[in-house]
Amino acid sequence: MNLKEYDNKCVRITDIDDSTFEGICSFNNKEFNECEYGRNEDSLDILNIKFYKPFIKEVEIINDFNNKEYGNLEELIIDSGIDFIEDALEYENDIHKDRLKLCIKDNIDKFNDKEKAILLKITKK
Repeated sequence: MNLKEYDNKCVRITDIDDSTFEGICSFNNKEFNECEYGRNEDSLDILNIKFYKPFIKEVEIINDFNNKEYGNLEELIIDSGIDFIEDALEYENDIHKDRLKLCIKDNIDKFNDKEKAILLKITKK
């Protein structure tokens, strides 16, 4: 599988656990990943989630996201904690940020009061 052909495309990635993730991805080659992350493997990245080639079962180009307001990718970011959320919201892609903000609003009760205040402030931007 040549991951480079999916660079800057809207894709649905199915991992080896049969979980699916949708979004506009970027390709990173194994040399970059080795230097930056210590992994000598190609990857597709959506927001701040890396999908390394050995863990990808299938990639398909899609025209648009599924009909849900957000999906597994946004839920994974939420479950990873506030630092991960703040990092994801730094990305320039408004579609991804809007989906993540909806997921935050639906899951705000997972956070303590301090985190809620931070999230409510950053989601209004």
